[in-house]
Amino acid sequence: MGDPAGLLEEILELHADADKWAGCRFEKIRRIPNTKVGDVGQDFLERLCAECELSTKFPENKLGKRSKQSPWDIEIDGRKFELKTATEDVHNKFQFNHIRYHRPYDAVICLGIAPSDVFFGMWCKADIATGKAGVMVSMEKAANASYKLTKSRASLHPIGQFEAELRKFLADQS
Repeated sequence: MGDPAGLLEEILELHADADKWAGCRFEKIRRIPNTKVGDVGQDFLERLCAECELSTKFPENKLGKRSKQSPWDIEIDGRKFELKTATEDVHNKFQFNHIRYHRPYDAVICLGIAPSDVFFGMWCKADIATGKAGVMVSMEKAANASYKLTKSRASLHPIGQFEAELRKFLADQS
C-alpha cells in the first residue's frame, strides 16, 4: 500500500470548492468554530452600539455574569433583541439559524458576514412570526420550535446604515 493520507489529499483537492474567503478582509471568521460565530456577532454589535452612543445591556445569570442561556441576547435602548450571526455560504446566502418564536424578545437582528462586507437586517417579533421577514423553515422534523431564515445580500442592509436603521426601527417600535 502506498500513502493513504496522500491519496486522501489528492481526492480532497478534486472535491474542494474555490475558497471565496481566501485573502479577504474577514477570512478569519471561517477559522472560528460555528459555536463561536455568535460571540463574534455579539461583541461586534456591542461595540458598534457603543460607537453609536446607544445603551446596551445583556442578560445575566444568577452569579451576575453574562448569560449564554437567555431568551434574548442584547437589550438596546430598552428593546430586547435576539441576535443571529451567519457567514455567507457558497450560494451567496446567509442562513440565520435557530430563530424561535416562543422566546420573550422584541425583535431579531441578523448580521451577515461576507468575505469583505457586513450586512444586517432587523425585524420585530410580529414580522418574524407572520413571515413578513421572510420564509421561515423549520430546523427540526415534526417540530416547530426552531427556524432558519435565509437571506441574500440584496435583502439586507450594508452595515454602514446600521445606526440610522436601528434608530428608525426603535422610533417606529415606540
